[in-house]
Amino acid sequence: MSELSCRICHRMPAADVRFHGHRGMVVLMRFSRVDGPFCRDCGLAAYRDMSADTLLRGWWGLLSVFAAAGVLVLNTARRARVARLPEPSAARNEHTLDPGKPLLDRTAAYGLLVPALLLVFIGWSAVNGG
Repeated sequence: MSELSCRICHRMPAADVRFHGHRGMVVLMRFSRVDGPFCRDCGLAAYRDMSADTLLRGWWGLLSVFAAAGVLVLNTARRARVARLPEPSAARNEHTLDPGKPLLDRTAAYGLLVPALLLVFIGWSAVNGG
Protein backbone atom coordinates (compact mmCIF):
# COMPACT_ATOMS: atom_id res chain seq x y z
CA MET A 1 0.00 0.00 0.00
CA SER A 2 1.44 3.37 -0.98
CA GLU A 3 1.51 6.30 1.39
CA LEU A 4 -0.87 9.20 0.67
CA SER A 5 0.47 12.54 -0.46
CA CYS A 6 -1.11 15.93 0.17
CA ARG A 7 -3.50 17.08 -2.56
CA ILE A 8 -2.26 20.68 -2.17
CA CYS A 9 1.53 20.48 -1.88
CA HIS A 10 2.14 16.76 -2.65
CA ARG A 11 4.21 16.17 0.51
CA MET A 12 4.00 12.97 2.55
CA PRO A 13 2.68 11.67 4.86
CA ALA A 14 -0.91 12.78 4.53
CA ALA A 15 -4.27 11.84 6.05
CA ASP A 16 -7.47 11.48 4.08
CA VAL A 17 -9.68 13.97 5.94
CA ARG A 18 -12.66 16.15 4.99
CA PHE A 19 -13.38 19.46 6.74
CA HIS A 20 -16.78 21.15 6.62
CA GLY A 21 -18.00 24.72 6.79
CA HIS A 22 -21.43 26.18 7.53
CA ARG A 23 -23.04 29.55 6.90
CA GLY A 24 -26.36 30.46 8.42
CA MET A 25 -28.47 32.99 6.52
CA VAL A 26 -31.52 33.55 8.79
CA VAL A 27 -33.82 31.33 6.70
CA LEU A 28 -31.36 29.42 4.52
CA MET A 29 -28.16 27.48 5.25
CA ARG A 30 -25.13 26.77 3.15
CA PHE A 31 -22.70 23.92 3.73
CA SER A 32 -19.25 23.64 2.19
CA ARG A 33 -16.40 21.19 2.43
CA VAL A 34 -12.78 20.70 1.49
CA ASP A 35 -11.49 17.19 0.86
CA GLY A 36 -8.03 15.78 1.55
CA PRO A 37 -5.72 14.06 1.72
CA PHE A 38 -3.70 16.73 3.54
CA CYS A 39 -0.23 16.91 5.05
CA ARG A 40 -0.02 18.33 8.56
CA ASP A 41 0.48 21.96 7.48
CA CYS A 42 -2.17 22.03 4.75
CA GLY A 43 -4.63 20.08 6.93
CA LEU A 44 -4.27 22.49 9.83
CA ALA A 45 -4.70 25.42 7.44
CA ALA A 46 -7.86 23.88 5.95
CA TYR A 47 -9.27 23.12 9.42
CA ARG A 48 -8.59 26.61 10.70
CA ASP A 49 -9.98 28.39 7.62
CA MET A 50 -13.19 26.35 7.44
CA SER A 51 -13.78 26.53 11.19
CA ALA A 52 -13.02 30.27 11.39
CA ASP A 53 -15.57 30.96 8.66
CA THR A 54 -18.12 28.84 10.53
CA LEU A 55 -17.40 30.71 13.78
CA LEU A 56 -18.18 34.03 12.11
CA ARG A 57 -21.00 33.14 9.76
CA GLY A 58 -22.44 29.90 11.04
CA TRP A 59 -24.85 31.05 13.75
CA TRP A 60 -27.27 33.27 11.84
CA GLY A 61 -30.42 31.16 11.79
CA LEU A 62 -32.47 29.06 14.19
CA LEU A 63 -31.33 25.69 12.87
CA SER A 64 -27.93 27.07 11.95
CA VAL A 65 -27.01 27.37 15.62
CA PHE A 66 -27.14 23.58 15.88
CA ALA A 67 -25.62 22.95 12.44
CA ALA A 68 -22.65 25.26 13.17
CA ALA A 69 -22.02 23.60 16.53
CA GLY A 70 -22.07 20.18 14.88
CA VAL A 71 -19.69 21.26 12.13
CA LEU A 72 -17.24 22.71 14.66
CA VAL A 73 -17.27 19.54 16.77
CA LEU A 74 -16.82 17.35 13.67
CA ASN A 75 -13.94 19.49 12.37
CA THR A 76 -12.21 19.46 15.74
CA ALA A 77 -12.41 15.68 15.91
CA ARG A 78 -10.99 15.36 12.40
CA ARG A 79 -8.26 17.91 13.10
CA ALA A 80 -6.58 15.36 15.36
CA ARG A 81 -5.90 13.11 12.37
CA VAL A 82 -3.73 15.74 10.66
CA ALA A 83 -2.25 17.18 13.86
CA ARG A 84 -0.82 13.74 14.74
CA LEU A 85 1.00 13.43 11.43
CA PRO A 86 4.79 13.69 11.58
CA GLU A 87 6.67 16.49 9.87
CA PRO A 88 6.40 15.94 6.09
CA SER A 89 9.39 14.29 4.45
CA ALA A 90 9.92 17.07 1.90
CA ALA A 91 10.52 20.76 2.54
CA ARG A 92 7.67 23.26 2.29
CA ASN A 93 7.06 24.45 -1.24
CA GLU A 94 5.16 27.32 -2.87
CA HIS A 95 1.92 25.31 -2.73
CA THR A 96 2.05 24.44 0.98
CA LEU A 97 -0.70 26.24 2.89
CA ASP A 98 0.32 28.30 5.92
CA PRO A 99 -1.61 27.12 8.99
CA GLY A 100 -1.43 30.64 10.43
CA LYS A 101 -2.60 31.43 13.94
CA PRO A 102 -4.41 28.79 16.01
CA LEU A 103 -8.20 29.04 15.70
CA LEU A 104 -8.83 30.61 19.11
CA ASP A 105 -6.12 33.24 18.50
CA ARG A 106 -7.96 34.55 15.43
CA THR A 107 -10.52 37.34 15.36
CA ALA A 108 -13.08 34.75 14.25
CA ALA A 109 -13.01 33.30 17.77
CA TYR A 110 -15.29 36.18 18.80
CA GLY A 111 -17.95 34.28 16.89
CA LEU A 112 -18.17 32.01 19.93
CA LEU A 113 -19.85 34.93 21.72
CA VAL A 114 -23.00 34.45 19.63
CA PRO A 115 -24.07 31.09 21.10
CA ALA A 116 -22.75 32.11 24.54
CA LEU A 117 -24.89 35.27 24.55
CA LEU A 118 -27.84 33.29 23.23
CA LEU A 119 -27.55 30.88 26.18
CA VAL A 120 -27.28 33.79 28.63
CA PHE A 121 -30.37 35.41 27.10
CA ILE A 122 -32.37 32.16 27.27
CA GLY A 123 -31.31 31.62 30.88
CA TRP A 124 -32.15 35.22 31.83
CA SER A 125 -35.55 34.94 30.16
CA ALA A 126 -36.32 31.69 31.97
CA VAL A 127 -35.37 33.14 35.37
CA ASN A 128 -37.38 36.32 34.81
CA GLY A 129 -40.43 34.53 33.44
CA GLY A 130 -40.11 36.16 30.02
